[in-house]
This record gives sequence, C-alpha cells and structure tokens, in this order.
Amino acid sequence: MKALSDYSFLKGFNHEPDFGSYTHEQAERELGYAERLGLNSCRLFMRYRFWKDDREGFLANLRDFVRTAWAKGISTTPILLMAFYTDDQAPINRAPGAEFPFPGCYYEENYHLSEAYVADVVNLLKDEPGLLFWDIINEPSWNRSIRNLPEGEEKSRKYALVWKYVKHIINHVRKLDPVNALGIGHTFIEDTELSQTGEVVDVILFHDYRETRARIEATCKRALELSAKYGKPVINNEMACLCRSNPYDLSIEIHDKYKIGWYIFKLMVEEGMWQKVHGICYADGTVRDPSIVAAIRGFFRNRGDSAVYPDVNQEHHVDKAIAFAKEKLDARAGAPELLEAAEYIANSLECGELVPMAYPPSAKIAAFRDCGDPDLPEIRAWLYSLIETARAACQIV
Repeated sequence: MKALSDYSFLKGFNHEPDFGSYTHEQAERELGYAERLGLNSCRLFMRYRFWKDDREGFLANLRDFVRTAWAKGISTTPILLMAFYTDDQAPINRAPGAEFPFPGCYYEENYHLSEAYVADVVNLLKDEPGLLFWDIINEPSWNRSIRNLPEGEEKSRKYALVWKYVKHIINHVRKLDPVNALGIGHTFIEDTELSQTGEVVDVILFHDYRETRARIEATCKRALELSAKYGKPVINNEMACLCRSNPYDLSIEIHDKYKIGWYIFKLMVEEGMWQKVHGICYADGTVRDPSIVAAIRGFFRNRGDSAVYPDVNQEHHVDKAIAFAKEKLDARAGAPELLEAAEYIANSLECGELVPMAYPPSAKIAAFRDCGDPDLPEIRAWLYSLIETARAACQIV
C-alpha cells in the first residue's frame, strides 16, 4: 500500500510467531484474540535463521500468517531485519580486524547476506493486500557494542556504518518494491534526525517507553514536530512495558489524545525474557489485565476528582462474609466450607479492587481447590489474614 497521510486509526500489536514450529491453527487462534480485542495491525517479528534453515517452509508459513491476519481485518507490517539480534538474523563474516560483537553485516562486503533474505520476503509479500508497509529494521541504534562506547570518533564511525547499511537496505527494497510504503522502527524519535533518514522514509516510526505522562507527551509532541518538518506521518510501533513504568492504558490514552497510531508490545504473554512484563493474552485467551482491553476499546480509568471510591460493605455483605468465615473457623470446618467463606470475602474485595489483582485471592482459592489434598492449617491461617484484609480495606472496627 502506498503511504497514507494519516495512520491515527492504527491500533496495532507486536507479534513473533515461532516459524520453526508454525501451525495455521495457532495463528488462527492468536490472531482471533487480536480480532476480538479490536486490534487492526500486526508488526511482525521474523528471524533470519528460520529462512536459512528451511527457506520454502518459512516463506509458505509467512504467507499463510499474513493472509490469515488479513482475513480478520488485520494488516501486517513485517520487520525485515533485526539489528540487535544481527548474530541471529544474518551470519557474521567479520571484516579483517573487526572486533566482536560488532555485527559484520554492517560491512559492505557482507551486505549480500541480508539482501537475499530481504529479497525473498519482499517478493513474497509485496502484492499481498494485507501488507500495510515495510519496517526496514528494528531499532538499528540499539547495539550494545556501539552504545557502550564513550562519545567520540569511534562511536560516530560505527554509527555511520549502521546508518549507511540501513539506507542501503532501503534502496534495496525500493528497487524490489517501488509501490509499498516503508519506515524504520527507530529506538527513539530522536534517531530520525541522528540517522538523517527523515527524507528517505515514507512513514516516521519510533518507539517510546517513557516513564511518566509528561515524558510520554513530550515524545508525542516531538514526533508531531518531525511529522510537520518532513511532511511524513508518524507511528509509535513499540510501546507499553510493565518494568519501565510505562502502563499500557496510559500509553494508549496519550497516543489517542495526540492522534498517533500505535503498536503495543506485544500481543501474547509468551515464555522467555518478556513473559513477566509484556503481553496481553495468555494462550488460553485469558488476559493479563482487563484495563488493557478497556483502553484498546477507548475506555480509561477515571483518575480525576470525580472518581468514586467503592464501598463494598454498603449493604453489610462484608460484615456478613466475615461473620460467615468466623463461624466456619470456629466450627473447625473442612476445606470446601472454608474456601467458600474465603470466596465470599474475596469477591467483595476484588470487585472493589481493594486488593492487588496481579495474583488475586480468587486465584489462590482456585489453586487450593485444584489441589487434591489441600493443607487445612494453611487455609485456616490464610482465611484469618483475609478477614483482616477485609476489615482494613472496609474500615471495619
């Protein structure tokens, strides 16, 4: 697709299928979650090694994924190259004297290594109706062997090699596909200027995991300034991370406010380094945090003065739940009755969000019930603590 003037309609997600064990059924299931969420575009991570190990199989699976997504109204923006994982993305044939781990693919004599892979992917997908635009390379500036160098000539020299390589790949893609739009998945909005690529892309792409509302808004404003400067639309195609003080709902709310299209990182809660801090859906379709789903749909938590603090004891159900729990404890009841009492309290606390919801009491209750031989003293002790939690949360003397 040719470049659009406005991509503010994008509600996207980052996704990385395992093309080494790809199945159409898994793609259907996971993309089905995205469709139900109301997401409309996929930023697709791919690995060179899958193409290298099984070229025909990889290309067939890649086509299947893009077409499966498009059948659900989800466009795709494939990431052609991975800078940080260059040792995985392309073989490293180091130039004489080149120090490890500086990626060898940035040397001209090794350009052909990524050119062949990129050509296969571009020729495969360039006529697919589900293709939205090409993301030439993911975070080319995020290279530890360069970033850790002190400021100076050597650091500048190496970054110059990176930007030269990126521009070469852009020209390579332009020759293969003069129609579809392209951009670079920059680590920061500032990289647009540092790389001097604002003139050569169709879409300005950037990532942002800033920590506060003011910082996120500052990035959005800077992105819009560059959009005006270069006459190019802007998209944040990576954002939201639990371990970076960058909440999903807050990031979505601010980008919607500034009318900047976005891609959440990422759709699935997957095994690996990002499992604890990224992802919306588990494999079974449950979600990490319903507030993310609400934000995608345009509903945000009230953080203003008009927010009403819940009183879950308004009709004295917490009083009744505590009395019921004490009755079962005094009667030395068995596990089923104690857990029923615990659920009575837990449901009141959870519906008022008066307890942490990362691992809510109801999850602990479910774990006790699933246990074939639950520890009765442990259940009793926990129920006592739950009673105290309810008293404190509801200010019951």
